[in-house]
Amino acid sequence: MKIFRIFSLLSLMLLQACANPSIVSVRENMLSDIPPQAVIFVPRFEGNPNFVEESTDFFVANLERSVKNRVVQGSVLRQESTDIISGGNLAPVEIALKVSRERDYDLLIMGKVSSHSTMGTLNGFSTIRIYDVTTGERIANFHRPSGLLMAYSEHQCVMAAVERTAKDSASIFNH
Repeated sequence: MKIFRIFSLLSLMLLQACANPSIVSVRENMLSDIPPQAVIFVPRFEGNPNFVEESTDFFVANLERSVKNRVVQGSVLRQESTDIISGGNLAPVEIALKVSRERDYDLLIMGKVSSHSTMGTLNGFSTIRIYDVTTGERIANFHRPSGLLMAYSEHQCVMAAVERTAKDSASIFNH
């Protein structure tokens, strides 16, 4: 009976480790202002350098499969400081909007990926912010954990989270 209690407690701890909140915030009143042929700019994601390249590629591939709009994948927006290399914050939106305006894009999607491994539990996270380039206003933001109960690597968790935010992002173009 004691082993059953220990197993139950351990199972509960593992499930709680996977219970990270999601953020889904869409300004519905701004969706009708998105031009049907809007060009979407996605600069390279920021965050954990082990995941940023493939996360950006995976996000863009999923988005391109899901929307009719032209998606332009960009490179890094700024030189990486030690803050960014260790998984710091997104580049200032002003930098990304300036690049987007210079190239005549309609929408900007900025992303960040991160992960953690704690006491045998793994998780990955993807954060996406979508901006109207003309006004600079945020249309939507999404933050998703992987949603996986079992995983073999942080990489697998990050990719699962990116897939979730790519679906979230595509949903605003298919309303």
